[in-house]
Amino acid sequence: MLLIFFSLNLFGGIVPIANANNFWKTLNSPTTSTLRNCVFTDRLNGWAAGDDGVIIHTSDGGNTFVIQANPVNYYINDIFFLNNRLGWVVSNEFLPGGSTIITTTNGGTNWVAERFPDTTILFRTVHFLDSLNGYLAGYGGAISKTTNGGINWISAEVDTSEFSGMPINRIAFINNEIGFACGGFIDVAGVIWKTTNSGFNWYADDFSPEPFYDLFIRNQNKIISVGGDFEYGVMTCKSSNAGLNWLYENVGLFGQAYSIDFRTPSEIWMPLGYAESWALSLDTGATWTSVATVNNANIYSVDFVDSLNGWAVGAGGVILKFDPTMVNIESELSANNSLSFAIWNYPNPFNPKTSVNIKLTEPGVVEIIVYDITGREIAILSDNRFFQAGTHSFKFDGSNISGGIYFYRFAFNPTSGNKPSVLTKRMALIK
Repeated sequence: MLLIFFSLNLFGGIVPIANANNFWKTLNSPTTSTLRNCVFTDRLNGWAAGDDGVIIHTSDGGNTFVIQANPVNYYINDIFFLNNRLGWVVSNEFLPGGSTIITTTNGGTNWVAERFPDTTILFRTVHFLDSLNGYLAGYGGAISKTTNGGINWISAEVDTSEFSGMPINRIAFINNEIGFACGGFIDVAGVIWKTTNSGFNWYADDFSPEPFYDLFIRNQNKIISVGGDFEYGVMTCKSSNAGLNWLYENVGLFGQAYSIDFRTPSEIWMPLGYAESWALSLDTGATWTSVATVNNANIYSVDFVDSLNGWAVGAGGVILKFDPTMVNIESELSANNSLSFAIWNYPNPFNPKTSVNIKLTEPGVVEIIVYDITGREIAILSDNRFFQAGTHSFKFDGSNISGGIYFYRFAFNPTSGNKPSVLTKRMALIK
């Protein structure tokens, strides 16, 4: 299935095209090393890390990224920031073996490395609840916990079921007591672990034939783990009751879901890596659509801090930024004298009301229709009504619809006999 957007031709038809990647723009990157994970603490400050020990940082929302010097030069598995100052990175060195944890207390200006004492353990992910309580997890189902900011680590008790020794790819918590981990092994099992006593004990259960790579927790009623493989396809496993029950689903898309994040309470993006596409849901994961990535990029990680600000990273050091907005007032008249109109909406983004404004240089018949991202008609603002030359305004109220991206299609047929024109603009409803 392809995501339907609108492109308008000169004669007024709606042409369906798969151009959801227009919402993402490519940023300048200081590296060509593959970036595996990204994390942002607000709309300005973010980090990404990956191959060759590369860590990059932005303090201006991605306008500029700089490489941060650090003590490792090998593969970084995960990066986690609690706030703009406190961050942790976990990296594996296969020769001589073991994991290295590097930490910062000043946003990455300085990084300090420490080898994990047990060199037989290779960790894949790191997560902290606060400055003192944190977790490492990785191969062999190993989970370690610290209560003093990483000065000391203790091994958690993991049950001895046949699936408990699978690799762990991600760990996250609902609160200080209840947490989950996800992982597994290709063509064997996808496993979810759970703790109810702050990570001292963990219990595993298998839910799928393929591994889970990421885990999103909004609250105890909204938990989603995602994964898959190229043979089997993309899969999700969801719980709406703090992990008491899980709903497993193969969503029917090609690829592997490496990461997941919500842009709005109902809109979800998952990068599918080598498939050069996204899995996009507009209904909290009930249905999914495949969307091509910008320039066919291989994307591995995505992070939204709110509905307007999101970033993604991937192969070759690619960095993308989500950009749902357009210029509030665009003067087509000055840009192209052959046009006999200008159209814009303000405010944009909006919540919940906006005005769609048109400026006509000659009289004619106007049609304005609002659509959602799937092509469903939402509202008719002008149903082929006649207007004199001048500026006219149409109110749009989004109180009864969900937040997200919407389109308004403007069709103008001048009474002078000049050629009809059609244009589509997008607007963002923020809730």
